[in-house]
Amino acid sequence: MDLFEQLDRSIVEFGIRLRLVRAEHWMLATPCDEWDVRALVNHVVGGASRYTMLLHGATADEVVATVALDHLGGDPIGSFERRAQEVAQAFGEPGALSRTVHHPTGDISGQGLLELRITEFAVHAWDLSRAIGADEQIDPALVNEMWERLSVAGTRLDDGESRLDRLLHLTGRRP
Repeated sequence: MDLFEQLDRSIVEFGIRLRLVRAEHWMLATPCDEWDVRALVNHVVGGASRYTMLLHGATADEVVATVALDHLGGDPIGSFERRAQEVAQAFGEPGALSRTVHHPTGDISGQGLLELRITEFAVHAWDLSRAIGADEQIDPALVNEMWERLSVAGTRLDDGESRLDRLLHLTGRRP
């Protein structure tokens, strides 16, 4: 599965969970200690917007200036769908994967940024599932691709753990 299919699948995974969020869920805690459900979703939607900005030449400072904004407004699902479509289109532009972007953590290739975006959508889909009590299983083919990319030689985890659990451990979660 190529990176664009992984991006599509990770967007679907997050979107499925977002559509399950009800009014009473927005203030629930998430596995990301600093965020409730609304802040988590705002981070994901804002992240898609920031990655589009990066691919279009924004500086790290310009991107950081958007972190505290409300990216959801009164239509979180619509905002997510628009921003996810925009970032997918930006990654699909000619030369996007070979560009150097100025991410706040340092310069990175467009391909590296795409890999981060896939991880963000998928892992935060799990975070959202955990917060609202939804099914936590992520597309196994997507998990396998992410595991292959993110795992490091010598990672020691219990043999009984699923690939998803191992992936979540790598990203700082404790399923």
